[in-house]
Amino acid sequence: MGDSVSAQDEDIFQFPEPEVEEITPNMMLNESKIIYIQDLWKFRVGDSMDWADPEYDDSDWDYLSTNLSQADLSFMDWSGIGWFRKQFRVHENLRGKPIALIVERHLGASEIYLNGEEVYELGDFSTDPESVVSYNSNRPLALVFSDQEIQTMAVRFINPNYSETELMMGYNGFRFLLGDWETHQADTYSFISQWTGRNLFYIGALLAFGIIHFLLFVFYPAEKRNLYFAIFVGFLGILSYLIYKVELLENTTGTLQFLRFIFVTEVLVLTFATRFTHSIDKKITPFYSNFLVAGGIIISLLIWYYPTQTIWLRELAILIYVAEILRTVIVMFYRNRGGVWLLGMGVLVYVFSLIYNVMVNFEILSGSVQLANMIGSGFLVMSMSVFLSRDFAITQRKLEQKLMEVKHLSKRSLEQERINKEREIEKRLLEAENERKTTELEEARALQLSMLPKKMPSLPGYDMAVFMETATEVGGDYYDYSVSPDGTLVLALGDATGHGMKAGIMVAAAKSYFHTLVHEMNNLTMLERISSGLRNMNMRMMYMGLMLARCNGSEVDIATAGMPPALHFKKEANCVERITLKGLPLGGKVQYPYENKKLTMKTGDVLLMMSDGLTELFNSKRKMLGLEKVEDLLSNTEGMSANDIVNQLTQLMNTWSGSREPHDDITIMVLKMQN
Repeated sequence: MGDSVSAQDEDIFQFPEPEVEEITPNMMLNESKIIYIQDLWKFRVGDSMDWADPEYDDSDWDYLSTNLSQADLSFMDWSGIGWFRKQFRVHENLRGKPIALIVERHLGASEIYLNGEEVYELGDFSTDPESVVSYNSNRPLALVFSDQEIQTMAVRFINPNYSETELMMGYNGFRFLLGDWETHQADTYSFISQWTGRNLFYIGALLAFGIIHFLLFVFYPAEKRNLYFAIFVGFLGILSYLIYKVELLENTTGTLQFLRFIFVTEVLVLTFATRFTHSIDKKITPFYSNFLVAGGIIISLLIWYYPTQTIWLRELAILIYVAEILRTVIVMFYRNRGGVWLLGMGVLVYVFSLIYNVMVNFEILSGSVQLANMIGSGFLVMSMSVFLSRDFAITQRKLEQKLMEVKHLSKRSLEQERINKEREIEKRLLEAENERKTTELEEARALQLSMLPKKMPSLPGYDMAVFMETATEVGGDYYDYSVSPDGTLVLALGDATGHGMKAGIMVAAAKSYFHTLVHEMNNLTMLERISSGLRNMNMRMMYMGLMLARCNGSEVDIATAGMPPALHFKKEANCVERITLKGLPLGGKVQYPYENKKLTMKTGDVLLMMSDGLTELFNSKRKMLGLEKVEDLLSNTEGMSANDIVNQLTQLMNTWSGSREPHDDITIMVLKMQN
């Protein structure tokens, strides 16, 4: 290292000194048969042939990566020439036979010394920078270790173009690997053959796509999308050829020149890919699209004349044009542009290939960058071509359909006029029928309401109130009462299945049976007789729920058939009891053994009977009201009249449902005991 580096700097940048590196046959048992030797070697700036001697004392040399990145060179005064040294402990089975020296990367020229003897010159080495010819071959070199355990390799290295290679490639040095000679010699020829065949096929396919779409533009110049696509594919073909050539070059100067072409072509490829996507979206102004094309051409010229100074501009331009392609495709997705999913798939695969390349370059993943580029760009070209072909086919089909529409326009007009007249007649007939049904339903509703008591009776010891709200013109709920000569009060609350005319008929029949049987028999017998009578009416799928409450003073006998529980508020205990009696609705084929319950009501007690429309009332979140909220309200009705309790319940209904129309009939009957 040069004298300009202080002791403090040496402490800061000092690497841990590795031991003599082991080289054994077991290290080549991996699939690629490669020994990955460390790229951390002893290094010294300058030039002296004494440094090739294996006995030379290099203990004061520093350790440095052979890649010679900017971070490695930032603390030393390096003019492009220096020496690397490394010692190996070679297993006896690897001595005396050829081992492949794999030059993974190499910028500049070098001389390789093994145990003091020069074994290879990579490129044309010279201390005169103008005379240096750099080396960049992929062919493995045969390396034979002598019959001794410790071997010393020294590399005399020069890179006169290090200022350019740092900016354009990110490193300035080399990296060596070791491997099985026969395997890697065969792999080199296989790689050249596969690389050439693969690239020639790919470039030929691009050329075919470009020519076809250019001819389509020539024959139909109004469709400029074919022109932009052909230019895009043409530049992509040029880019693929340049990448193919740079992989086979053997000198750094040529590589840098081809890299300059590659950088320029990359920007032009994305520029015309963007122009092509803009030509699909008719809402993008030509000025904006042409501005991006002009910007891409100007950036390409700047990159050509100032390749090292505009590396950042190239990266920025690639980012901008890829983002613009993605934005255009997403906007067309949002606008439901037909077939844009084809472009979207191609763009996504291309973007994923770029991300994959970045991850491979940063050694997060392993794989072939070149193959990923071919797949990504090839899929993009294919999707664009398929999109254009699909659009062309759709346009042709639309023209054919328009022609057929013109041929049949007169016939369809006459047919449509006839259909419109028929629909007008049907509409008028339907309006008349609806008006007739509405009138009938209004009459039925008036008849049903006329059958219900106008008001509840006024009897000593009882305070009663009732509320009914129907869901349709004719509801299925029913309430009634009857007072015997001895003062016995019988209350009835029923609920027929469904709504409309049939439900109204069931209610009328139930009322008739109730008033015929109410004073002749008890509650259970009444339920059985009414069920038998409704069953004989033979109204299919129509049933009637019914609750009877026979009140004699403070004694109340309750029987129910298919109705919600009655609620008994006990004033003294300040609690609400649910009176649940199981029973099938009336009118079924099964003769069910109905149950009853007798209870004693004291002054201030409240009996609440209701149809299921109250507890099954929905709010805006489709949640039912349920019994608990009704019980809570009933528990806080001390001092209220029966009518007040009904008002509280209707207020709860409106608050819960938000004043929306109920889905079912709601009937509430309140009986409160007085002194």
